[in-house]
Amino acid sequence: MSPAKKSVKKSVKPLASSFYEVRRSKIQGRGAFAILPIRKGKKIDEYWGKRITHDEADRRYDDSEARHHTFLFVLDDDTVLDARYGGNDARFINHSCDPNCETVIEHGHIWIKAMKAITPETELTYDYRFEWQDDYEPEDVRYYACRCGAKKCRGTILRIPVYLRATIKQWLAGNDVPVQKKPKKGAKKAVKKVVKKVVKKAVR
Repeated sequence: MSPAKKSVKKSVKPLASSFYEVRRSKIQGRGAFAILPIRKGKKIDEYWGKRITHDEADRRYDDSEARHHTFLFVLDDDTVLDARYGGNDARFINHSCDPNCETVIEHGHIWIKAMKAITPETELTYDYRFEWQDDYEPEDVRYYACRCGAKKCRGTILRIPVYLRATIKQWLAGNDVPVQKKPKKGAKKAVKKVVKKVVKKAVR
């Protein structure tokens, strides 16, 4: 009897998506452009990259060196995908504040999905929504300025807390006004209750 052959686990190489191709983009660098009609809800591609820890991601990249986080994608509380290593063309899909795609995490995979019907020659985009850090200063916000050109552009690829929107607008305009304090939990509800009571009294 011949000895059993050992099974060798081969790394799977991501296949190129048939829905788009990478070209120069007006938004930034290179972008992904549809080459076929894409229906709403269609999974266009999977975001690939080497799976690393959050600590490893922080160790590898320093915000003061370059604008690099477009290639990092948070999968969960433990894992980040670094598309600089083993990544596919999905890493070239640019940000927009008014996107035509969204990202969906399913069973440990990140999918790029169409939010609306997309015609050929249209650039594919999704909202990066980088997490807001409480220690961000005006220069940090301007560092992550958005150039998507959308009418609904919020000026930055950061996800801005509602209470800071007015402040961030000033920062992006070059006015380094003091940051607003974060409202205490329940403060908004308390105000609503007071308003309701006043309205009821006025009706009586």
